[in-house]
Amino acid sequence: MKHFNYLSLYLFTAASMLPLFAAAQDSGDDEGRGIEEVVVTVERRETNLQDFAGTAVSISAEELDMGGIINIADLAESVPGLDIGQSGNNLEVWVRGIGSSNNTELGDPAAAFHFNGVYIPRPSGIGSAFFDIARVEVNVGPQGTLRGRNAMAGSINAITWDPWLDNWVFNVEAEVGNYGQQVFRGVVNVPLGDSFAARLALYKMDHDSYFTDVSEKNIGVSEKEDNFGARLSFLYEPNEDLRILFSADYLLEEGTGWTGSNYANLLGNDIDPQSVDNPRTVYARAFEPELYNPHWGTKLQINYELGFANLEYIYGHRDLLANYKAATPLTPDYPGVRGKLDPIGQSLDNWSFYQSSTGSVSNIHELRLVSPFDQTVSYTIGLFYFEESQHSFLGSTGDRATYFQGFEFNQPNTDSDSISIYSDITWNYSETTRITAGLRFSDDHKERKGVNASYRFCLGAENEDGNLGVCQGARVGTPGFEFAGLDRTIYDPDTDGNGEVSDNEFLAFYYNGITSFGVNDTIDDILANGTFQVGQNTFPAPDCPDVDVTDGVYTQADGKCAYISIIDPANAITVQDGEIDDNFIDWRLRVEHDIDDDFLTYGLIATGHKTGGFNDNFPNLERPVSYGTEQVTLYELGFKNTFDLGSVPTQLNGSIFYNDYTDQVFCNVVTVEQAIEIAEGGQSSTDEAPLASLGVNFCFNAADSSVSGGQLDGKFFLPWDLTLSWTYLYLKAQINQADPIQDSRYQADIDPLNARFIDISGNRLPRTAENQFNFSLGQAIDLPTGRFDYLLSVGYRDDHFLSIYNSLDYSREFEETGIVDPRLDDRVKGYWTVDLGVGYNHGDGNLRLEGYVNNLTDVVQPTAMLITQDSNTRFFTRPKIYGFRIKWGL
Repeated sequence: MKHFNYLSLYLFTAASMLPLFAAAQDSGDDEGRGIEEVVVTVERRETNLQDFAGTAVSISAEELDMGGIINIADLAESVPGLDIGQSGNNLEVWVRGIGSSNNTELGDPAAAFHFNGVYIPRPSGIGSAFFDIARVEVNVGPQGTLRGRNAMAGSINAITWDPWLDNWVFNVEAEVGNYGQQVFRGVVNVPLGDSFAARLALYKMDHDSYFTDVSEKNIGVSEKEDNFGARLSFLYEPNEDLRILFSADYLLEEGTGWTGSNYANLLGNDIDPQSVDNPRTVYARAFEPELYNPHWGTKLQINYELGFANLEYIYGHRDLLANYKAATPLTPDYPGVRGKLDPIGQSLDNWSFYQSSTGSVSNIHELRLVSPFDQTVSYTIGLFYFEESQHSFLGSTGDRATYFQGFEFNQPNTDSDSISIYSDITWNYSETTRITAGLRFSDDHKERKGVNASYRFCLGAENEDGNLGVCQGARVGTPGFEFAGLDRTIYDPDTDGNGEVSDNEFLAFYYNGITSFGVNDTIDDILANGTFQVGQNTFPAPDCPDVDVTDGVYTQADGKCAYISIIDPANAITVQDGEIDDNFIDWRLRVEHDIDDDFLTYGLIATGHKTGGFNDNFPNLERPVSYGTEQVTLYELGFKNTFDLGSVPTQLNGSIFYNDYTDQVFCNVVTVEQAIEIAEGGQSSTDEAPLASLGVNFCFNAADSSVSGGQLDGKFFLPWDLTLSWTYLYLKAQINQADPIQDSRYQADIDPLNARFIDISGNRLPRTAENQFNFSLGQAIDLPTGRFDYLLSVGYRDDHFLSIYNSLDYSREFEETGIVDPRLDDRVKGYWTVDLGVGYNHGDGNLRLEGYVNNLTDVVQPTAMLITQDSNTRFFTRPKIYGFRIKWGL
């Protein structure tokens, strides 16, 4: 009922006020009434934002600076419905609850990111491109016919300044802030004759970690940044008909990346997460995380005016390498934590770590024919081609662990290509009415070769009852350990081709993936002579030290291994070889009507698709299990109105919308055995005996969902150069119907009774706060010596969830006790954020001073969460960041 009341109130208010707004119209133009015009290119042609029949947001360079926005993730607090989470080194972008968390090489985003109009398939490292930015545009809703590839939820386009033909520019700025932040930006724009200009922009930013290690190890921790960026652009306009723009950029992000904070320990000890003062005060272990992320690209854009239309060609190239090595901290600090980590020395000396390496080289070619817009029929016709070559490696070590010494996902070749043909036509039916229709056909292809492996060795020992057990705590991953990564030469362990993997072949494959073992590693000595059964070894039994003193398991009296075996070798290594071809059609239909020059109404239907894919290969299945295309169909009615409210120039815009989201893909980590059962029978059985095998990311079309609501936004251009802007978004987003899905928060080979299939129909989609508000107040004040200005921004997000499980406990323990496992809590409570920026231009404006505070109230809330059998890892909003900058230019 509450949902109905909110939406009904919104619809009633909007509808009842329309006659008042129409009556309040002033026949004067916007400029005469002090209304600022915001020019955007959300429809890939310059348009006044108030004349755009759809929902979009434009954030100017000044707003980025004054709000302290320095990367993509910071945008989320400024745009209702936009959610950007930093999950490890991956950026996850969601628009009104539609997005994708499949960050593997097989996954693609559902909200497309563009840089200067060039599609960026992997946005890692692009955060350091936020310098010399003209504006950032966010287009909400499917962009199937406009932006095409993977723009099912919407698109973000960061637009830099082009070179200027008629102005010399020299600007430098320096910034200092808390956490040791130091920033330098510089721009030089040089006209070379009447038709040629060059522009060079530089960027350097460093700050210390937002985390603090409180252990005696004093280890460097995550979220320290050391970033550099450079961009060189050339513009050539020999005449009115030809325009050639070329740009090249190089970005380098180093530092300690993002590990998050693991809440499993405190939750397991019944500590309320809200009682933790600072989740970034942690007990770190092993080593300081290491990030190396170079990202560079080029763009060539040629426009030629044919008279009847403009011919445009765009070429874009992006080259990304993202290497990361890290160990997740043990736990946030809380009273009594040291006792829970006892023995503390052993806990801090755990060198279990993960290492990833991702490479992406992509090229786009786009040819467009665009007619003038001020004619009876205007059109855009285009061809788009995209290709991407990826390599990806993810490896981990299990130091001091039972039954687990690590895993490896090694994919040296993942290749994709996509080709589209599209057309968008607008018919000016009359002076006040326009009809737009668009159509796009896309054909996608993806293929991958590689190998996945899990390394689980059973090392025989004696338990406390004197019976044969396992030696818990073999060491692997200590200082000096190095994966071979993409230098691996064996990808198929069956080297003799007899269809089976012997123990010797398994070990040869394992060793081939390791360049060197660590100084304190023991697994290499234990496995030196291979596997053996009790009493069957023909060589001296290796030492089998148990370095975990808390496990209640002991080595043999002589300190030797009683036996060594490989757990489930038949399923532990799977060679990967898959491909998929997919094609689909996107379309849109829109009707616009001008009630008068300042009052636009519109209705539209638009579709967006995200191509299907395939999963990992599994034993006994000839081909990998594939999943189909996701589709969103948007229905939207809206208006945009500019009028005088008394003597105050005012803008008021509104829309109601409904997204029909079909064939939604869910991805869960399951065991190989479960994946096979799902592929063959639709779901997996459970068994009391642990199923120890490789865990894989398994994706399938599981649900139909809906996202509906309404949005109101407006501006008041008040006296004294004061501007008040506001936005309210109401969002109802739920899973209408879903196939049974495995509760992947429980690991099937450890707790198979709880890793069962459950019904999530009726759950709320992740990252969809029901109510979202944004307000900003800005003003410029003339002083005798210059000009003072400020911008105050306030945002609110309602309670929401970060997973499809909505913090619900489906376990058998819950059925018996009614007690919810706190590890499963993925709720984010509602919170406010406040940003403030102030500036002063001295004299003629060459000198400017600015100060800013981002997240003034120091709100710390999770933006992403990874819940597994043993962890509840959370990634957070940035802490309170404040700084001061000085700008000088000619």
